[in-house]
Amino acid sequence: MRTLRNSFALFLLAGVCLLGITATAARAQSSDIKSVEPKDIKDIVAQNKGKVVLLNFFATWCVPCHTEFPDIVKLQNDFKGKGLQVVEVSMNDITDKDELQKYLAETKPPFTVYLAANTEDKFYTDVDPRWDTALPMTMIFDRDGKNVHFYKEARTYAQFKDDVTPLLAAK
Repeated sequence: MRTLRNSFALFLLAGVCLLGITATAARAQSSDIKSVEPKDIKDIVAQNKGKVVLLNFFATWCVPCHTEFPDIVKLQNDFKGKGLQVVEVSMNDITDKDELQKYLAETKPPFTVYLAANTEDKFYTDVDPRWDTALPMTMIFDRDGKNVHFYKEARTYAQFKDDVTPLLAAK
């Protein structure tokens, strides 16, 4: 009986330790979300030259963004092997990092998600002068890094596919 109690106590202790490790890993992952300035975003697009880049700006509080996000995840999964790279930038306030991390844990995107360094009007216009703060906003770049599509609205999987397919075919 004593061995059974000792085994049970060890089992409980292991469970508590595992929960602590998991919580620590989740907190570490939350702090790993990199904050970016418009110049950083342009550098990220340039670093992906040779790939078609779908650059999308969203926020966790944006209802159309929630509708669009699963389609972007599916698009990346379907076309990554053909040269597509999705880059996401959250326009959540920097103080909403925990909310963003929770959203990312639920949606499990297969691409890097960055956090805008600020949400001032200048950030938007420094990314692209056509951008008036509307979300979601998507820019699609060809393999040479040229911006060929600019949208200030939610898009569907079919619409994204129609945009990227000819760009992926052009090698």
